[in-house]
Amino acid sequence: MDSDTPSLSADTLAALQSFLQEKQELDDQFAKLQENAEEMFNERKKITMDYFQEDWQLSQFWYDDTTADFLAARALENTSSDDDYIAFISSPTAYVAFRNMAPERSNAFIFEFDQRFDVFKDQYVLYNFNKPLDFARASELKGKFKFFVADPPFLNKECLSQTIETVRFLAADDAKIMINTGAVMEDVAKELVGARITGFNPAHRGGLSNEFRCYSTFEDEKLKWLGH
Repeated sequence: MDSDTPSLSADTLAALQSFLQEKQELDDQFAKLQENAEEMFNERKKITMDYFQEDWQLSQFWYDDTTADFLAARALENTSSDDDYIAFISSPTAYVAFRNMAPERSNAFIFEFDQRFDVFKDQYVLYNFNKPLDFARASELKGKFKFFVADPPFLNKECLSQTIETVRFLAADDAKIMINTGAVMEDVAKELVGARITGFNPAHRGGLSNEFRCYSTFEDEKLKWLGH
């Protein structure tokens, strides 16, 4: 036996085996969701983000439940009926929370690059922020949306600008916009769409080193601009 061959310690090997087992269990859970998605949707069963593992290569960092529920509630309380279209752009956690709050609202859409979310069938739109106007049903959906929750996946002006290009294309008159992104993007959010920093601070399940903030073009009873 070659004595130079690297080997894992017992603790490291046990941790690796535990990780692989957990990953397999999550993969099996998602496969079951895919298999039974239509039945679950028809029966309006609750779906959680536990079905979807974060993919850091896609810059995926899920909100914690409090944040997701707050964002979903803003969408629900600032739209009047199923006639009002709602877009969750690169914000699957908030979309899932909204769907659990109001499963009957069929005009809430998730615009997302991760195709695992196509389990949401007609409410899913494959979306790449690098091609902000190139997505299925674009002409059908243009100008229809009254409310937006946007979470650009990267903290730079280009990503936010292209996301806002999508928002402008989809927006109906007097649409309300929420943007969740880094504190460093405050001036850009204001410049692009007039969104102002609010007192709500989005939080993520695993925590992030970057300071995240919520910007909006509107206020309501629970969402207020800072210094206002």
